[in-house]
Amino acid sequence: MNRTIKNILLLVSACFLMQNAIGQDDRDFRIGFKIIPGLDWTKSKTSNIQKQGSGIGFSFGLMADIKIADNYFFTPEINVTSMNNSYKLKDTSTGSVNIAGVANTYNKISYKYNLKYIEIPLIFKFRTNEIGGMRYWGQIGVAPGFIIGNQVTTTATPVDLSAPYPISEKYIPNSGDNDKYDFKEHEDNINVLRASMILGAGIEYRLVGNTSFYGGLRFNNGFTDISNDKKSKVINNVFGLELGVFF
Repeated sequence: MNRTIKNILLLVSACFLMQNAIGQDDRDFRIGFKIIPGLDWTKSKTSNIQKQGSGIGFSFGLMADIKIADNYFFTPEINVTSMNNSYKLKDTSTGSVNIAGVANTYNKISYKYNLKYIEIPLIFKFRTNEIGGMRYWGQIGVAPGFIIGNQVTTTATPVDLSAPYPISEKYIPNSGDNDKYDFKEHEDNINVLRASMILGAGIEYRLVGNTSFYGGLRFNNGFTDISNDKKSKVINNVFGLELGVFF
């Protein structure tokens, strides 16, 4: 009796694996949708900047798999990416602003940015064969991005008898109308272009037919300066959780 049950279980398992092998998704082209909640932080490239915590970011968009060879794909995406980045100039750094024709001096200068980009990741992906509906994948690529929204909150401490810094609420730094808030020594403008390197790994699980769940971890490592300040160089990075569906 025990041997009969064992043989039945082996037969059922073999049929299940055969069904999955026959029915696996091996299309040359497919599209999907993804979201990427993530943790944002900045990294200084000059000695006058110090860290000031991290923020929460979010991306969403479309992805495609274009087959190059068995289990190798070119995977372009188009994403809307929101980032929250902060950094602070070292306390010894000072800046001056003219208020009513009088030069005022400040230190402990900090910036808190809310940024939004259109990103177009160009990714090379490789994956394993499907076993029981499951695949494992890795990815590497680059992601040019273009700014579509930016706001900043700037705070600073007056030195000696200087007036309070004129603003401590959100404003658009790349608007000429707001240049009056710029320090003569430091600019708050954001560069239009952001470029980054993408590294990631995860799993894919076939739900039914050609529909698959897609999940993994992604490191979005910026390598261009986010600000337009010649004296202060800083990049922004994201470590995110990828969740999506291929159709």
